[in-house]
Amino acid sequence: MQPLIGVTGYLHPYSREVAGVFVGEGYTNALAEAGAVPLAVPFLEKEEQVRALAQKVDGLLLGGGVDMDPTLFGEQPVPGNGEMCPERDWLEAILFDEMQKQGKPVLGICRGVQVINILLGGTIYQDLPSQKEGALFQHSQKAPRWFGAHHVNVKEGTKLHEIFGATRIRTNTYHHQAVRDAAPGLIVSGVADDGVIEAIERPHGPFLLGVQWHPENMWRKDATVLRLFEAFVAACK
Repeated sequence: MQPLIGVTGYLHPYSREVAGVFVGEGYTNALAEAGAVPLAVPFLEKEEQVRALAQKVDGLLLGGGVDMDPTLFGEQPVPGNGEMCPERDWLEAILFDEMQKQGKPVLGICRGVQVINILLGGTIYQDLPSQKEGALFQHSQKAPRWFGAHHVNVKEGTKLHEIFGATRIRTNTYHHQAVRDAAPGLIVSGVADDGVIEAIERPHGPFLLGVQWHPENMWRKDATVLRLFEAFVAACK
């Protein structure tokens, strides 16, 4: 069976008159290669329609994108906070809530890991360079998008470790925000050498995993990266 997996994306261009959903082909082709049928989630306007869609799909991939509204985790925007899309915040909150009610798998990538953490009661750094203490690596790399620019240390015994079979992996990175405090019920499964949290997951129950990097841009160059999508798709069957 090929599971149907919804994938969230950008409201693009950001104009109500001509707006449409944009989902990067790296996500959809990785899911297809892993044995799923991907579906770009439309920007529906009624909650009951969003919940109905969530009930039809077998899994949800929360993709990368713009910053979340910091008031959703009890903060006011700092100067380094970036572009926001309230429509997407609303859409993904309902989708995620319904997926949790249905006990269905969720994978978060970049923005997606932050969405998972915030919606479950965690916090994020709105802007790493201005908010996190200590020296930082370049977390918005200048290298090609498929290139693993820095390492992530993977915690043994986690789902992430089970997927990659390694305690240290190379990842690409394009972000200025990151998980600050993991939400209740989640554990940190990946950390960069500078202390930035790069992966969180739920240790028990339905598949719930988020990574701060962009595996959808790496899997064609590094076959081991496809394991992440394969594990997610397998959980959706």
